[in-house]
Formats: sequence, structure tokens, C-alpha cells
Amino acid sequence: MSRRAGAPGAARRAPRAAGAGESFELFAETLLTGVVVALLSLPLVTALPAVAAGTEHLRRHRAGRASGVRVLLRTARAALRGSWGVSAATLAALALLGFNALVASGPLPGGGALLALTALLAVAVVVVALRAAGSWRPGASWPALARGAARAAAADPGGSALVAASAGFVGLLAWMLPPLALPGAGVVVLGLVAVEARRSPAP
Repeated sequence: MSRRAGAPGAARRAPRAAGAGESFELFAETLLTGVVVALLSLPLVTALPAVAAGTEHLRRHRAGRASGVRVLLRTARAALRGSWGVSAATLAALALLGFNALVASGPLPGGGALLALTALLAVAVVVVALRAAGSWRPGASWPALARGAARAAAADPGGSALVAASAGFVGLLAWMLPPLALPGAGVVVLGLVAVEARRSPAP
């Protein structure tokens, strides 16, 4: 009787152990992906394709398909094609907004309101750019992704807030403890995967 009574308990514990193992594996893969994505993003102009490759990598990992650093690097090379225009436009917009923030922080009438508006616009640019990267699939057109991301950002404010919060968290890590920003970039990637999953739930 005691063996029979113990068996169901063991059966009930097994799924929890498997779930914990899968969660830890995803956590470790997210950190590793963050390090690779952060290093690939150092030239700045390669940041969007690096994030695109990272999100595709985590999607592949969650689906149980072949994934690894080599596959991630190959995906990054594929995402790099056709991304230059969108990446350059994003960096130019952020540079212009940064200059605008410097001007607004000076002795300018209404500078506080202008600074707040500039910050909101900068967040919007970052969110749209990241959502474009998060929706990338092999063979996708980057200009089309950017247009779709702008529409998605407006139609899904909850998802956009999640993307902004994850990017802000990594920015805070970079400011407080710069080395942690490398694995922390995986938080942005995982957030994009979650946002995309919310938008297109599996049948």
C-alpha cells in the first residue's frame, strides 16, 4: 500500500522537476543570447539585425529546433542583409533627438516640456525599431518590418510598454553595472519573443 500511495506522488513531482529544468534552460539560453547580441551590437549599426537574430534564436530554441551560437551567428548574417537603411535611419533619429535634448536642457523657454516630448519620441523610436527586429523572419523586408512595427506599436500599447520596460531595464543595468548589460540584453530579446507570441498565439 505504501508503494502504491507513493507512486502517484512521484508522478506528480516529475512534471514540476521537468518544468523547472526547462525554465532554467530557457533562462541560461536567454543570458547566453544576450551576451552574443550585445557583442554583435557594438558597432551600433548592427544592433537591429543582432536583436532580430536573437529573437529568432530564442523562438527556435523554445520550439525545440536546432539552435546554438553558430546558428545564431549565421542568422545574424542573414538578418544583416537589407537592414542598413532602417538601422541608419534609427540611429540618425536618435542622434537628432539627443541633440534636441541637449538644446532643451539649456536655458530655453518651455525647455522642460520639450525635453519630455523628446524623451517620449526617443522611446517611441526605440520601441518601433525593436519591434521591427522582433518580428523579423528569414527573407523579410526591413522597410516593411518597420512599417508593420509602427502599426503594431500603436495597436498594442501593452506590448510596446513591455518592450520599453525591458529596454529601460537593460539601460539601467548598463548605467549601474556595465558588465551585466551583456547578459541583460537577453531580457530585451526574451521580451520581444513574448510580445510576438501575444500578437500571434499558436493555434
